[in-house]
Parts: sequence; C-alpha cells; structure tokens
Amino acid sequence: MWVIDIRHWLNDEQTGPGAPQLRLKVAKLAEIITYATARDSQFVTGDPPKCWRRPNRKSCTGRLNVHFIEDDRIYWICPICGDDGIIDGWHGFIWDVSVYDDEGRVVH
Repeated sequence: MWVIDIRHWLNDEQTGPGAPQLRLKVAKLAEIITYATARDSQFVTGDPPKCWRRPNRKSCTGRLNVHFIEDDRIYWICPICGDDGIIDGWHGFIWDVSVYDDEGRVVH
C-alpha cells in the first residue's frame, strides 16, 4: 500500500514534481485528487482513473475505485491488481477542485 503526503513529492512552488523521476507519479496522483474532489463536489467526472501498475510488464486494465476515508484522506484501490494507496495533504492544491463553485469561483 502506498501512503503518500503529496506535499513531500512537490517542488517548492507546489505546482509539480519535486524531482524529474516523480513526474509520472505526481501526474497520476493529481489525476486521482482531481477525480475524487470533482466527484465529491458533484461535478461531472467521467471514467475513474486507470490503474498505473504493470504486473508482469503488462499494463493493468483496471479502473481505480476512489473514495474519501477518515481524516479526509483519499483512498484508491484497483479491483484487478489490488494496487492501493492513501493520499494526504492534498487540500488547497491546484488539483483540488472542491474549492470551486459551478461557475469556477473559489468558495473557500
């Protein structure tokens, strides 16, 4: 299980990865944060994020189950390969769409 405080993976401006090798991981976490906060705010979200794992060097075909757990952390799990994790520290970042209303204005 991944247990990630997204703040530790970001650059000083907190807008992207803190190191080049984190680029794809931060992009995937950003996708999960955006999906979870959009769905929770009643925005149209489309399909859940795809799993990023490559069991036996083949892309997993699963779509992540994403929901909030205690302490307002985001939990994800892939129903196919079982990859799972928790994201903490996501509040107020550019991927947190829960801070916007229907017209794109910041509400908190």
